[in-house]
Amino acid sequence: MKTILIAVSGTGGHVYPGIALAYELKLAGINPIFIVNNNKNGISLKIVKNSGYDYRILDFKAPPRNISFDLLLFPFKFIKILFDAYLIIKQTNPCVVVGMGAYLSFPIILISKLKNIPTLIHEQNTICGLANKVLSRFVNKIAISFKESINFFPKHKTVYTSNPIRKDIFNITRIQAATTLNLNPSVFTIFVFGGSLGATKLNNIMFNVAQNLYNEYKNNIQFIHIIGSKDFKEISKRYENIKYTKYIVEYMNDIGNAYACSDIVICRAGAGTVKEVEMYNLPALFVPFPYATANHQYYNAKSVEKENLRIVIEEKNLTEEQILNFIKTKIKNTTDVNKKINPKVFPQELLAQEVLKLIND
Repeated sequence: MKTILIAVSGTGGHVYPGIALAYELKLAGINPIFIVNNNKNGISLKIVKNSGYDYRILDFKAPPRNISFDLLLFPFKFIKILFDAYLIIKQTNPCVVVGMGAYLSFPIILISKLKNIPTLIHEQNTICGLANKVLSRFVNKIAISFKESINFFPKHKTVYTSNPIRKDIFNITRIQAATTLNLNPSVFTIFVFGGSLGATKLNNIMFNVAQNLYNEYKNNIQFIHIIGSKDFKEISKRYENIKYTKYIVEYMNDIGNAYACSDIVICRAGAGTVKEVEMYNLPALFVPFPYATANHQYYNAKSVEKENLRIVIEEKNLTEEQILNFIKTKIKNTTDVNKKINPKVFPQELLAQEVLKLIND
């Protein structure tokens, strides 16, 4: 069986698309092996371990940005990492190597290039990361999630595939989802979420909005709010005083049920989230994470902004009144309880096709 290496690191935004791609490659008879790091938070390693796929550890950290002793040592550490990458390549003998963004892609793809192994990188965000910007000069193929990213890369080897997303969050009827979450499928539903830790300002404003809406709409509106670990105890306690139907949780694995029974979404703007909202064709108010590198969440959201459907408000400008106005323009009296979104083609299928082409080229 042929093997393809997939390098992932950092947050779930890099790792989950890699897992979605691995699933498609496995269906095509390919053995996917992940390259992950083992840094102190271990997010990427934990996700890959839980996915059940084979993996190899490559402990590569990005160079320090400031002059320091660690910066002086970096060239020596980098030489060792290149040797470690070489050993992984020698052991696994891949026919293609894929980098899903972030710094870990760099050493494994560099060694692959030196050994004439076909390579592909995938850029999740509208704003190209530094690693992908450098790697784009010598990889065989570049796949992008947002069409705007084409401006960062050589056009002759860049292809738009969009961002791989979980298939299991689709093909769910509204009535099925609402039953699972103990909600009313016929009631207008607002879905709110930030990142895994949450978004404190957004959480506080949304509670005030929920309270305001209850006073006006009573039983004609309901909330799904994923609060995140940081604010869950406080905000969930405050929600107990609002009597209408709601689903308030710290974290949610089955997020497909939330999308399927929602009428409007208020959320951050990571690449995966933006693409999920777009594929569900939901009205949305995006509040980008203000500290994202190069403000890429803002540009992710702006790329899918549409008049009267999806808008972008930076967190520093976010007010209760803005959210209330947006929600009130979308509230409707009827819903299709049997509505079900089932895309004909998923981005990871297109990305897998591009990867497989490299085997035969």
